[in-house]
Amino acid sequence: MPQSKIPSFETLKALEAAPAMFLVLSVDFYILTASDLFLQATNSNRENIIGKYIFDAFSDNPSIKDADGENNILASLKYVVAHGKTHLMSVQRYDIVDSNHPDKFIVRYWEPTHTPIFTEDGELFYIIQSVNNVTEQILSRLDAEQSRDDNQANLQQVDALNKNLASAHDELIALNISLESDVINRTEELLASERKYRNVIEHSPVAMQVFRGKDMTFEIVNDAMLQFLGKTSDIIGKSLFEGVPEIVGQPIVEALYGVYNTGKPLEIYAEKVDLVRDGVKTAGYYDVIYRALYDHDQVAGVLGIAIDVTPQVLARQTIVESEARFRNMAEKSDILISLIDDKGQLEYLNNAWYILTGWSDSNLQTFNWENYLHPDDHADIMQRFFKVFEKQQDFVNEFRLLDSDGNYRWIRLRGTTRFNTEGDFIGYICSGIDITDEKQHFLEIEYINKALVHANDQLVNANLRLIDSEERLLTAFDAGELGSCTLDLKTGKADMSVRFRKQYGLPLEDDISWEMVLEAVEPEFLDEVNTVLHHAIEFGTPVDSTYAIKHLITGERRWMRVVGKVYQDEEGINERVNAVVMDVTGQKEDEQRKNDFIAMVSHELKTPLTSIKGYIQLLQHKTKNIAAFDGHSFVDKIQIQVKKMNTMINGFLNISRLESGKIQLNKSNFDLCALANDLKNEYEALITTHQIVYSPCTEFWVHADEDKISLVINNLLSNAVKYSPTNSKIYLQCEKVNQQVVLSVRDAGTGISNDDIPKLFDRYYRVQNEKTNIISGFGIGLYLSAEIIERHGGKIWVESELGTGSTFYFSI
Repeated sequence: MPQSKIPSFETLKALEAAPAMFLVLSVDFYILTASDLFLQATNSNRENIIGKYIFDAFSDNPSIKDADGENNILASLKYVVAHGKTHLMSVQRYDIVDSNHPDKFIVRYWEPTHTPIFTEDGELFYIIQSVNNVTEQILSRLDAEQSRDDNQANLQQVDALNKNLASAHDELIALNISLESDVINRTEELLASERKYRNVIEHSPVAMQVFRGKDMTFEIVNDAMLQFLGKTSDIIGKSLFEGVPEIVGQPIVEALYGVYNTGKPLEIYAEKVDLVRDGVKTAGYYDVIYRALYDHDQVAGVLGIAIDVTPQVLARQTIVESEARFRNMAEKSDILISLIDDKGQLEYLNNAWYILTGWSDSNLQTFNWENYLHPDDHADIMQRFFKVFEKQQDFVNEFRLLDSDGNYRWIRLRGTTRFNTEGDFIGYICSGIDITDEKQHFLEIEYINKALVHANDQLVNANLRLIDSEERLLTAFDAGELGSCTLDLKTGKADMSVRFRKQYGLPLEDDISWEMVLEAVEPEFLDEVNTVLHHAIEFGTPVDSTYAIKHLITGERRWMRVVGKVYQDEEGINERVNAVVMDVTGQKEDEQRKNDFIAMVSHELKTPLTSIKGYIQLLQHKTKNIAAFDGHSFVDKIQIQVKKMNTMINGFLNISRLESGKIQLNKSNFDLCALANDLKNEYEALITTHQIVYSPCTEFWVHADEDKISLVINNLLSNAVKYSPTNSKIYLQCEKVNQQVVLSVRDAGTGISNDDIPKLFDRYYRVQNEKTNIISGFGIGLYLSAEIIERHGGKIWVESELGTGSTFYFSI
């Protein structure tokens, strides 16, 4: 079989056990597997057909001249490949090999359907050929049509005979009218008419006989009747019971004597008659016509005509039996089987329907799909049904239906058109299965895919903040992708994606062994990694390990998380691990910064608490030993420390609310110039180490959260005071630019390097150098300010050079 993508082992096993008849084909029409029901229907063995080209496994019957089943099916398959659509075929004759006589074939008629199955990328994955065995229906219909044609021909012959009889009767009347003519001439004419009458009967292809007298003596019996009775001409002159003794006691005898006694003609249809032919008792079904024969005004005998309709009756019985078998099979089947008539009304539901829905037979009289279909599915499903019903086409629909417990279940319903023996459309036969679990499985896969995409997006977004050039942006997207690896637990050979190889610094081509991967793992994690692998080999334990590596090319230390699942072979032995690897260095660094932040917070909160504790102890000491003591200075210092702690705690709370999504903007109209001026005056009252220079501006009214914007300006002024030299100037300016208000704070500090600027607004990030290490801070002020401005739909940025100071801007 040519190499092509095939479904997983688990998928093929699930398909083989499905309750339907189908083949699973590769895109180049080689057999991947077949359902158990298909194998039963075709007398096939799975091992003998898997891997074969479909027409090598199942070829046309060579004894059929101009057989076209193979060409039609091939054309259908090519249509599916070319158009990517399901193709429904009409009935095809495709005989199967007789397992008892390999050189002979068994007649089979099928209704094939070819359905394409696609991968998530939209690529054709494989094709399912589902079939419906309609052999019984087709053969019964052909037999019935042949019987109908034979019956029609027989009736035409009877009509011709009746015309001849009528003509003979007219001639007899004419003879009676001309009694005055010469007796000899009348006698000769009568004899001629009688000879003609006998000749018509004796040479008629329809079985005819003439009885005379009360004992029903055979007077005339034509060859067709002798063959019908299984007798010879020696019965002529014998009575009915002498010539055909087996007729005694059968209902047909009573009908015959009824015509003789009453003179009333009789026609009996499909009457069962037992006859002995060649010494064998044979039962048949016949249309019988009896007509009284008169001598003057008295009944003198009976003309009998028999037409063999046994094939038609047996065909009808076969149809009835077939329907009975169908209903018996349907009632015992777990598949949802139903019949819909040519008006679109339900006329039959099997027991599986009643178990699923809790309906009863009375539901069929007043059934309304709207009461049971899910509201979101009703309009679409009914529109599609009416469309195919109008065109008398087969259909496949999937919808949600209310079950007996009041829950909605997903149903896949396939409808196949039904036709009577005359070819008239009489509705649909439908089969359905509950696919709720299948739908749930697809939803779970979709959820997992979305979760993986979300995780990948988070990695990409985290790395986007670390780069500003197009080249490094592309590198960041690359770094956020997941690598994949399949490790053969028996050989130790690893099959890795390019992304995985790049993450570890492994060769991009040639084979990779597990030992080569371990070379990149940092020594302190080797035991842990080997233990995880050992548990996977021995116990099939899922893989989930996070460890540090040293890139084999760059020597860089990176953190990797590997998550994988162990798969077993057919004998239940753990044979491989399929895993994905992701670079979690960013998360690890975030954890470290958070740990550093917590340690810093603990230290920073201790400082004002220690000061407050000391001042309170002094106050206690002073108030006990000094009668008149002015403690205002101590209270002011305590107030400053309390305010410092309150500012820190508010910052932590804002970060918490921001990350939990609970921070809200309470917008109002206010003058940004007035707010900036108030904050400038407040800072001048609190600090003496720096001079705040504010450029006066006219009114700039904005619609924003005044408290949050005040916090942003306060953070910018606070940072300017921290990071600029003592006695330097800090410039605060507010101006209007292109229908937006832009506020800036410029200092004369040490400046910020180009490497630090892209990360400056990240959470917990602080510039690290000799001068900044001695300045207290948490790395949350600029992060919080950036989030507040972005939630206002504004923009925040910085312009800076080392040694010349920095200018921070925001616009709203």
